[in-house]
Amino acid sequence: MQEKLATLETLGPVGIKIRSNLEMLFDKLNNKSESNKKPAVISMIKGANIDYNIAIQLSHLMIATGVNDGQNLTQLAISIGDRIRNYYKLPKKAESSLRLGIFILNAYAIIDMVVIKLVNDYKSFNKAKTVYKVYAGKNRNDLRKLVKEFNEVSDPYKPLMDKAPKWEYGTVKVANGEEIKMIKNANVTTLSQINPNNTPIVINALNKKQDIAYTVTNEIFELYSWCLKTNQPCFEHNSVDTIELIRKEAKKREARQILDAATPYVGKKFYQQYTTDNRGRIYPLSAYLNELNSDNAKGMLTFYEGKPLGSTGKNQLYHHIANMYGEDKLTHANKVKFIEKEYYNFVAMGKNPYNAIGWMEAEEPFQFISAVMELAKLDAHWVAGGKVEDFISHTICYRDGSNNGLQWLFSLAKDDKHAHLVNVKPTTDNKPGDMYSHVAVQVKETMHEEAQKANSLAFEYYDIYYKGIEKLRNRCRISELNADPKADFKRKVVRWYQRRYKEQLKLTDIIYWDKATFTHKEWRKIVKRNVMTYGYSATKQGMGEQIIQDTRDIDNVYLSNKQHSAARQLGSLVYTTIESQFPMVSDTMKLFKDNCGLYMSQTGKQYSHTTLISNFPFTQKYVKFKTIEVKVTDGLYIEQADKTCIWKDNIMVHIKSELAEININKAKSGISPNTIHNLDSLHLMLVVDDCNFDIVSAHDSYGSHACNVEIMQKVIREKFKLIIDNKPLENILQQCGNLVPMIETGQLDSSEILNSEFAFA
Repeated sequence: MQEKLATLETLGPVGIKIRSNLEMLFDKLNNKSESNKKPAVISMIKGANIDYNIAIQLSHLMIATGVNDGQNLTQLAISIGDRIRNYYKLPKKAESSLRLGIFILNAYAIIDMVVIKLVNDYKSFNKAKTVYKVYAGKNRNDLRKLVKEFNEVSDPYKPLMDKAPKWEYGTVKVANGEEIKMIKNANVTTLSQINPNNTPIVINALNKKQDIAYTVTNEIFELYSWCLKTNQPCFEHNSVDTIELIRKEAKKREARQILDAATPYVGKKFYQQYTTDNRGRIYPLSAYLNELNSDNAKGMLTFYEGKPLGSTGKNQLYHHIANMYGEDKLTHANKVKFIEKEYYNFVAMGKNPYNAIGWMEAEEPFQFISAVMELAKLDAHWVAGGKVEDFISHTICYRDGSNNGLQWLFSLAKDDKHAHLVNVKPTTDNKPGDMYSHVAVQVKETMHEEAQKANSLAFEYYDIYYKGIEKLRNRCRISELNADPKADFKRKVVRWYQRRYKEQLKLTDIIYWDKATFTHKEWRKIVKRNVMTYGYSATKQGMGEQIIQDTRDIDNVYLSNKQHSAARQLGSLVYTTIESQFPMVSDTMKLFKDNCGLYMSQTGKQYSHTTLISNFPFTQKYVKFKTIEVKVTDGLYIEQADKTCIWKDNIMVHIKSELAEININKAKSGISPNTIHNLDSLHLMLVVDDCNFDIVSAHDSYGSHACNVEIMQKVIREKFKLIIDNKPLENILQQCGNLVPMIETGQLDSSEILNSEFAFA
C-alpha cells in the first residue's frame, strides 16, 4: 500500500506548488553546509525516504482545519510530524516531529497559504505568553482548493466513501496505509487487551458505528450555503450583536469550514472512522462534519438509508422537532400536541425555508429545519394518499441525557432526595427535574442576600465606576460594529480604565449581579456549564472562567459589560452552593480522589482499572514534565509587525518533555471526570451493542431512525440500570485493593430510571 501511494500522482495544482516548495527547501538546507553533518530534518527525510506526496496528503487537512482561529506553532508542527513519522514507522519523538512539522509548514507559509507570527497568547486567568502561532494566510482559498484536490483520496481523518476496516484488535491498517490505534495514545500493553475474547462488546460497538451510512441532502446543503452567503440570523455570528468582532469572524470561519467539509458528500453515501480515548469515549476522526459538532454540522447529517415510520415513528419525529425548536421541557405527549398545533406553520417552513424564515429562531435551527423539511415531505406523502406508517424517514432523532455527569454521581451515591433533579427518578409533578434552574434560583437568592449586606460605598462605586466603564464599553462596541478606525483606541481606553480603577470596580461586583434584570432563562444559561461540569471536577476559579467565556455569546448588553472579577465571584458562589446542597455527590468525588491517590502512592504506578461488563482497559497517564528549549536552525518563515515576511534562523521554541515521575495531584484532579466519562462510554457501548439498528451518538446524546426511538429509549434506561446494579464503586475499590472505605449511600432504587420519562428526553 505504501509503495502504491508513493507512485500514485494524487496532487493537483496547489499540491504541486507545495511539493515544489518542499523540494526547494530541502535543497536549500541540504546545501547549507558542505560538511557531512546535515540538518536533522534532512537526515530524517533521507533516512526514511519520506515522499512529499504522502507528506502533503497526511498533513494538508490538519493545517486546513487547524489554523482557523490560530494554532500554536509547536503543537501543530508536532502533530504533523507525529502523523508522518507514524506512517513511516519512526519512533515517537517530539523534537524530531517538531522539526519535520516546521519544515512542512514553511512550504505553506512562503506562498501565503498560512502565516506564522509571534503573538501574545492569552491562556487561562488572563496570563499572556509570547508564542508563535499559525493562521490562515491571504491565500487561504488555496487551502480549500487543496482539500478539494484530495477529495477522492481515502483518509481516516475525514468522512469515508467506503466503510472503515473492521476492528478486531487494538490496531488496524486503514486504506491509505496508516496503522491507527483503537485507543488514542495507548501503549502496547493496553492495546493488547483489545481482542475478540476479552472485549467483544467494545469491538462490536465501534464496528456497528462504523457501519452507519450518512449523507448530506442537496436541499439542506443549498439552504445552508444561501444562509451563509446572505448573512442570515440562523448563524450565531449574525444573530448576537454583543459578540466581539474577533469572535464573530471565528464563528463565521467555522460555519464556512463545515460547508467546505460537507461539499464533497452532498447526495453521497459516507461513513466515519471511530476510535476511543483512554476512558472509552468514542470519537469520529473527521473534523467538522460529524455528530459531535455544533448544530451547523449536525443539521447537515441524515441517515443515507431511510426506514418507514411504522406505528410509533410519527410521534417520535414530532418529539425530535419539538426538542430542536426549544420545547424540550414538555412531556412526550405535550411535545406531540405542540407540533400538531404548529403543524401547518412548520410545514410551510419546510416547503419554503427561504421565505418562511421563522425556523431561524429555533434553539437548534439547522437540525430543526432539516427535520421540518422532512415533515413537509411527510405531509405531501399523506395528501397524495400514502399511509403515514409507510413514509420513509431519514432524520436522526436524538434523545439527550439530563445533566449526565450528575446523573451518574447521584446514582452512584444512591441520593434518593435529589435524584429527581437530574431525572434518574421521576418527579412528582410530571415535569422534568431541572438541576440548572434549581441552582440558578439558589444562587440568585444568595447573591441578593449578600448585596443587602454590602456597605453604601459599594453602591456609590457602582453608580460612579461601573456606570463609567459601561459607557466606555458600549461606545467601543458601537465602534467595532461600525468598523470605526478609532475602535482600537477605545479598547485601549477601556483597558486603562479597568487597571486604573480595579479595586473600586471589584467592590461593585455583588451589586452588579443584584441589579441584573436577567430572565430566568438567562440565569439558567449563565450557571449551566458550571453545574454541568461540577461532576467533572471543575474548580471555583474554573467556573469563573466558564462564566466569562459562556456569557460572551448571550445577547444581553448588560451581561456583556460584566467585569471578569464579577464572573469569578459568581463562579465561586455556584461552586459553594452545589457543595453545600449535595454532600453525597461531593463524598463520591472525594472517594474517587482518595482511592486514586492511595493506589498511586502505594504502587508507584499510574491508576488503571478494567471497566465492568465491557472489560475496556481504563487508564490514566499523568506524569510530570520539564520544559525543554529546542533551537530550530532550519529557518522559520514569519510575518513581522509591519506585515512583511522574513526568514528567521536559530529560533528558540519550548516543548514539554515527559519525566519518568507520576503526577499524583494531577491524577487525583482527573479521576472523577475520567471515571464518569468511563461510565457514560460503557453505557453507550452497551446500548449500541444491544440494538440491532443504527445508533448515532454524541456521548450522552443518542439518535436513531424515528421508528426505532421507542426501543432505543427502553434500552438506554435498562443499560443504565444494569451498570448501577453491577455496583461500579465497589468494583473499582475492589480492583484497587479496598484502600479506602466505601461511602455511606442513600436509598435510591436503580429501577426508578425505567419509569423516568425525562432521564433521556
